[in-house]
Amino acid sequence: MSMLPVIEAPDWYETIRMGDDITLIHEPWIKPFFRCNIWHVRGRDRDLLFDTGLGHFSLKRHVPL
Repeated sequence: MSMLPVIEAPDWYETIRMGDDITLIHEPWIKPFFRCNIWHVRGRDRDLLFDTGLGHFSLKRHVPL
């Protein structure tokens, strides 16, 4: 019987810059079919965070935006 990996909170999210003001945040440990994309769009006056993540760990606490 194989053991599932234990992923610590700081390693749960991965960020990929898609452009100057757009960042993709995702949970690489989730199988691609079930994976949720989280988008951060930086604006001049405000930012937009489109969060469809699973909520396993606090995004605010573990991803510097």
